[in-house]
Amino acid sequence: LCFSLPAHADGFLLPHVPNQPLIAPLPETPNFTIKYHKVPVEIDHPVARTRVDQVFHNPSARVLEGTYLFPIPEGASLSRFAMDVDGKMSQAELLPAQEARQIYEEIVRRRIDPGLLEYAGNQLYRARVFPIPARGDKRIQLSYDQVLPTQSALHTYRYLLSTEKFSAKPLEKVSVTVQLKTKTPLKAVYSP
Repeated sequence: LCFSLPAHADGFLLPHVPNQPLIAPLPETPNFTIKYHKVPVEIDHPVARTRVDQVFHNPSARVLEGTYLFPIPEGASLSRFAMDVDGKMSQAELLPAQEARQIYEEIVRRRIDPGLLEYAGNQLYRARVFPIPARGDKRIQLSYDQVLPTQSALHTYRYLLSTEKFSAKPLEKVSVTVQLKTKTPLKAVYSP
């Protein structure tokens, strides 16, 4: 079993002003800080379930909208996406891009917290997140399942952990835990 870092995973939230298209974050809008990034992984050979739990903090003095982007490994399937809505985790709904955009824009006009997710192509999922309160937090959770690739009796699980480059400050807490079950004995576990 091999754990390596350069792969597809790791979600990030890009800030922008509500009702404005995401072209690039505004220079005066600081990136969100990430309070924590927890990744519990359960591998029951050959299937891995990865859960991601992140809390983003809006350090600015105004309500912001964000675009959450999360790439998943090739062949993986997203099984859950939820975000905090008024202190309660609300399950998102996966819709076609055009339908999701129309529903989202109507929800934002009414200033209700949406939970819509769209497939952006190339194993990338996108969710527009609003509102992210001034000096407040937004929690996002997701899960995905995948069959681990095997080559010459080497089974590979990868999770890219580079969230810190999208955080305005160093992460307060990061954890990756892996529970591994296999019917055959392990000869070695490697993590770079």
